[in-house]
Amino acid sequence: MILIGRNLSPFVRRSATLMHMAGLSFEQQVITTDDVEALSHFNPLLRVPALQLDDEEVLIDSHAIIDYILSEYDLDHRLCPGSGAARREVMRISAIAVGVMEKMLACAYERNQRPADKVHKPYIDKVLAQAVNGLNVLETLAEGVNFYGGNAPNLADVNAVVAYDFAMIVAPHMVEECALNHLPALVARAGEQPAFANTRWQG
Repeated sequence: MILIGRNLSPFVRRSATLMHMAGLSFEQQVITTDDVEALSHFNPLLRVPALQLDDEEVLIDSHAIIDYILSEYDLDHRLCPGSGAARREVMRISAIAVGVMEKMLACAYERNQRPADKVHKPYIDKVLAQAVNGLNVLETLAEGVNFYGGNAPNLADVNAVVAYDFAMIVAPHMVEECALNHLPALVARAGEQPAFANTRWQG
């Protein structure tokens, strides 16, 4: 299998981390969204991540990739409960964390893709406030637990860790001003495991 994209993208990283946790052997091919010609072979929308399976079928979007990993390689539901309230809670935490990723990405695009005189600060303030709300919820839910998944991390932890680390890339001062405690501790514990440590963006 070949995972397309670099781990600076939180959506690429969350896919890569879960693939490592599932014990999958895969190659990661670093193609950025600026490389239109190369990326078009995998995704007509020119987005990452994409996952080329061994039979050359290509999955696009991290949601589809994660769904594939869970359905094919998490039959014991170690990475995500199979049903019921426990699964809904993992999905709730994941939705909040993915929302933080999306808002941070929107902030980065606004800052980096627009001409300086066109950057709309009220929009940046809005999306950062939304991200802060999400981080504060993740902080509250991290109190008193080793991981959201219990004694071992699961999908909820993957998304929360990736969201926090990406927020620290995009808006570190804002995250520091939140005075988070439990969430950074959870992130640090996760960072001791190879699946998280080996996918952390080092750029």
